[in-house]
Parts: sequence; structure tokens; C-alpha cells
Amino acid sequence: MFRLIGRIKTMNKFVKDVLKTIDSHNMIERGHTVIAAVSGGFDSICMLHVLCSLAPIRKFNLCAAHINHLFRHDSNQDEQYVADLCEKWHIKLYTKRVDVKKCAALNKMSFETAGREVRYAFFNELLDTISNSVVATAHNANDNAESVIMHLLRGSGLSGLTGIKPVRGKIIRPIIERTRTEIELYCSDYQLAPKTDYTNFDDTYTRNDIRLNLMPHIAKRGGAEAIVRAANLLATDEDFLVQHTEYIFDKYVAFDENKYIIDIKDFNKLHLSLQRRLIRRILADTNKQIGLLHIDSIISIARKNYGGKRASVPGGIVAQIEKGKLIVLYRGE
Repeated sequence: MFRLIGRIKTMNKFVKDVLKTIDSHNMIERGHTVIAAVSGGFDSICMLHVLCSLAPIRKFNLCAAHINHLFRHDSNQDEQYVADLCEKWHIKLYTKRVDVKKCAALNKMSFETAGREVRYAFFNELLDTISNSVVATAHNANDNAESVIMHLLRGSGLSGLTGIKPVRGKIIRPIIERTRTEIELYCSDYQLAPKTDYTNFDDTYTRNDIRLNLMPHIAKRGGAEAIVRAANLLATDEDFLVQHTEYIFDKYVAFDENKYIIDIKDFNKLHLSLQRRLIRRILADTNKQIGLLHIDSIISIARKNYGGKRASVPGGIVAQIEKGKLIVLYRGE
């Protein structure tokens, strides 16, 4: 069994709230294995401590995963800290070392994006290896609010403003509804000593800039919690629109070999929002980045309804008007 520093003898409010999140989103089933993603920071150490307490109560297995990005001079110390803690708490630990800076340069992507790609590739490896498993990441309510703001500043549509989902496939987020202040207080109460990642204070990274320079002003007015509430409301609307788009797709769109076909009159009767969603749904199979400009170019030829009109989309896709039909043709590159 787990041996904890400051074992929780009675379930406090924080743990009860985490358990409520777990149960309301059906995150963990009896007998499953939870792979806790642990960096060594406040959020992940708090989450691991809580999961240690809940595992014997809810009858699930627990292990941990740590990936060393080999970026900071003290990254090996963080890895050793997590290893020592897991040994102390009798938790099996899986580790991996990847030079993320090198990966970012080779793949021409930002360090943040490369780090995320590397982490989730590691998680997927473990999910494939460990049966009946899920990965728990330590995203919290502040992360959620920051994510919404980031997408808002990029001019995102509704889907980008719905925040971080509590469950995405086999990824679960048990502390997604807990604030950073609550987490830090929990760590203090149980005399946990998480590591501090000094790169979190480098505001040249977009998320850090928002976290360090914008969020404190928003948090003073209870803004983080309000943003999360708004994101949850938007997520409900987004779920409905996704379902309704599928209904419209099944009702109006035909598929023949490598092309999608829809009657122009039916298409033009739809609200612009549904037209855009329907086109995005039709283009979902392409691995290219499809922007609003591409989608609206297809809508434009449909509205004009002139035979022979065409619009090209990345990925070798051509939309054209033929005999009162909008045809989206996958030609390949």
C-alpha cells in the first residue's frame, strides 16, 4: 500500500472536491490503472498525493510517469526528486529522457509544441503497454482560464473557447476544477515540497506571459473562476452544435467515391454557422490546416450558384458547382 507524507486520515474538502470531479466525469473505474503524469511541480505532486489517498478507497491501481526534457541544468535533479518520492510512496515510476530543444529544431516547431508532442507520445506508449489504463495530467482551473484567453487572443471560434476538457479519450484531469491557490495551500498543509521550474517565469512564452502579467489582474476579481464557468457553458453549446452538424451532414450530404455532394438549395437555406461547420466536417479527413478563409471561399461559390465556379483548398481539395450541386472533390496533392 502507499505510504504518504502526512497521510490523509479523513477526507478533507479538497480531496472531496477532486473526487467529485472524478465521479462527475466518470474518469476512473474500479480495477483500472491511473498513470499520473508527474513533473515534480506543485500541481502534479498535489495530484499524485490525492490519487495515492483515493486509490485504496476506489480500488484502482496507480503508477507515475516522468519525462525529462533535458532542457534545464537541473532537469536531472527533478527526475531524481520524482524517483525518490515515488520510491518513498511505493509507486512504480516510468521515466523517459528526450532532448526537446533538439526535437523542436528538427521539426521546425516551438519548444512548447515540441514538448507537448513528446509528452503525449510517451503517454500513448504507456497506454499501449499498460492494459485498462488512463493518464492523469495535472491541469488546473487557472490553466483552463489561461487556455481560454490564449484562444480568445488568437481569434478562435467557439470550440477554442470551451477550455480544457476534463476527459479527452484516455486523458483525465482530476484537478481541473481546483485553483492554483487551493493547490499550493494543499501542498503546504501536507508539507509537500514540490520543485519549482524557473522556466515558468520566462514571459517570452505566450502562456507564461498570460499567467504572469494578465492573470493576476483577472484573478483579483474572481475572473479565473468566471472564465471557467463561461467555458463550461460554451462547451455545452459546442456539444449541441457538433451533434446537430452530424445530423445535418447525415441528412443532406452524399458521398460517392472521392467526393461529397450536397444540393445547393438545401445548403444555402442553412444558417452561416451551420454552413461553416458542415464544410469543416466535410474537410475533416484532410491533414492540412484549414482556415476560415478556405471555408468561406467554398460558401461564396455556393451562394453565387454559377456552374463551373471553383474554390481550391489545401490538400488537393477542389469545391465546384455542377447542376445545382456543391461538390467537394478530394483529388490528392
